[in-house]
Amino acid sequence: MNFLLPIVLIGYAICVAQAVFALSTKRAVLVRTAYIALGIAFVAHTVWLFQRGIATNRCPLVGTRETSVFLSWCLVVAYLIAQRWYRAGALKAFIFPLIFLLSAIAAIAPNTPDSPEGIGQPLQRFLLPVHAGLIMLAYAAFFISFGAGVMYIIQERELKHKRFGTVFYRLPSLDTCDSISFKSMAIGLALLTLGVAAGMAWSRARDGVFWHNYPIEIFSVFTLIIYLIIIQSRRSAGWGGRNAALASIIGFVLIIASLAGLRYLDTLHVIGLTLAR
Repeated sequence: MNFLLPIVLIGYAICVAQAVFALSTKRAVLVRTAYIALGIAFVAHTVWLFQRGIATNRCPLVGTRETSVFLSWCLVVAYLIAQRWYRAGALKAFIFPLIFLLSAIAAIAPNTPDSPEGIGQPLQRFLLPVHAGLIMLAYAAFFISFGAGVMYIIQERELKHKRFGTVFYRLPSLDTCDSISFKSMAIGLALLTLGVAAGMAWSRARDGVFWHNYPIEIFSVFTLIIYLIIIQSRRSAGWGGRNAALASIIGFVLIIASLAGLRYLDTLHVIGLTLAR
């Protein structure tokens, strides 16, 4: 199983290189190569998750390595869905660097214990993957919203300064960018809400309380409120366009900060893993 993650990294690295190169040149190059690399990497990615689940007899959603692998896998799926709906090929240049980074983190992160605390009972074993899986799917949707927001800002800047370079013609229209961002954000909010609720149910089944006041719990609820405010503002006040794009970028920064920083805070709940003091 150890050889699968290098295959994933190489495949996604090819996708990153092709996407960035295609965004900055007038001719699409290495498209077939990138599709083949993506297919091989995604299959290896999926196989790693299945093999890890079989080896540990649980869903591979515990610890930094497993959650990084699963989040990057969700992000690939989210990109493929967005590409299918909108034919926004340029989105790859903004999403696959994140996928590659998450895969690299997974490749160097230590292995998670096969049987960590907090998932011993059947109900706990069911609720943890539901909770963590929904949260990771929500984050993947928010990452897509971030990518669309960045494309919107670049496109708007090109139009404002009337500098129509190669990137301008590769990016989708402002309306398309805004639509991708809004729909991804709405889907992410729904998934995050369900994920937080499942997390509270898991906490109740594990420790007998719904809320521990852990930093990761506070960050999750704070993120939920931020995105709820953004979506409500868009619907009630017509707050779209540039403001919404900037908000999606800020929301993304909050998520990255929570994922990167919570591992170093004094908490028992670290990305779905209960650690003994």
